[in-house]
Amino acid sequence: MAVQIRVTADGVVVRFTGTDRVWACCRGVYLPLSRVLLARPMARRDAVTASPRVHLPGVSVPRVLRAGSYGVGERRQLWMVRRAESLLAIYLRGDPYHRVVIEVADPEATSKTINEALPPRRLPA
Repeated sequence: MAVQIRVTADGVVVRFTGTDRVWACCRGVYLPLSRVLLARPMARRDAVTASPRVHLPGVSVPRVLRAGSYGVGERRQLWMVRRAESLLAIYLRGDPYHRVVIEVADPEATSKTINEALPPRRLPA
């Protein structure tokens, strides 16, 4: 797998290596924990259904590869997924992405690690 993910004290580092770097049209992304809302495992079918169809830049070969940036503005998403049926979706606030969808070895455990690193959220007074 050419997607590497590392959770640090202040953010999540997602790196694309090898040919994934070419397909995704980027080296990766740093996601500050202050921007991360939630990470969760997701079925590929559900993730694709909730994704914009326009890829700028990106590539999509159904059931084989979906990589790059999809959508514009507030709905923009970053994808790097090959044939996996279970994916990791990281929901964000702010620019440049609304959601990052990647293929990792264990989406359940990775999402748990990210969610445990998030600062506690308080209700407004």
